[in-house]
Amino acid sequence: MKKLLPFIIILLFFNISFAQKSDKELLSKYNSYIESNVEKEKWKTKYYLSNGLITIQENYYRSELRSRIEFEYDEFGNIEQKINNYNINKENENNVSNIKLVYKDSLLIRREYSFGKTEKYSDFNEFGKPKLIETEELVLLKPFTRELLVYDTVGNIIKSTTSSDYQNSDISPKPENEKSITNYKYDEHNNVIEIHRAFEPKQEFPIQITGGPLLYEYEYFRYEYNKKGLWTKKYKTVNGEEYLVTKRRYN
Repeated sequence: MKKLLPFIIILLFFNISFAQKSDKELLSKYNSYIESNVEKEKWKTKYYLSNGLITIQENYYRSELRSRIEFEYDEFGNIEQKINNYNINKENENNVSNIKLVYKDSLLIRREYSFGKTEKYSDFNEFGKPKLIETEELVLLKPFTRELLVYDTVGNIIKSTTSSDYQNSDISPKPENEKSITNYKYDEHNNVIEIHRAFEPKQEFPIQITGGPLLYEYEYFRYEYNKKGLWTKKYKTVNGEEYLVTKRRYN
C-alpha cells in the first residue's frame, strides 16, 4: 500500500485542479482567500488569485510564514511552472519545477514534469476531459499507472479506477501490483459529499498519508456557502461522527 500512496496524493491534486477550474468564474471576483485547517488548528494557507486562478500559495504555522509557492500558467489556464521561492527549512527554496504541456486540437494530451514524471491523456469526453490517464515515473519505484475515469452529466469525476504496475522497478523483489477504486458523489454546487475507497489487494483503513489527512473507506462531507456559491465551511463525517475540518475566508 505504501507504494500507492504517492499516486493517491497525485490523484487528490488532480481532482483539486478540476475543482479549481469549475470555481474559476466565482473566484475571479476575489483577490485571495484564506483556508484554515481546523484538524491542524495552527496551520492556514493563503491563496492569491488572478482571474480565478491561484498564482501564489503561502503556508503559515500560527502567524509565521513557512513556505511560499508561485504558479505560472499557459494560455489555456494549465500550470506550466511552480516556483518554491521561500521555505523556512531552506531545503526546497528557489526550487523550480517545469511542466512541458503538449496539446492536440486544443486538448491537453501530455504533461512532462522536470522531476521525471510523464502523464498522457486520451479518450476525451464531450467536456474535453480525459477518460484515460497513463502515468510513468522514472524515479523511486518507477511505477506505471493507468487511471480510468467516469464522469457524470456535468463533468464531475464519479469513479476512478487506478492500476499500478511495478515491472520496471529496480527494487528486488519487485513491489506487488495494486489497484484502487474510488467513487464520488456531489452536491448541487459540484463539491464532493461522499467518497468510497476500495483496494486490491485489500487494505486496512484508515490509511495514513504523510502530511495529509487519514483516508477512510467511507467519508461524507457537507458545506456552508456564501451568497456567491463558494463554500466557507467544510464538515466531514467518519464512522457516524461529524466535525468541522476546514474554513475559508474570501477577500
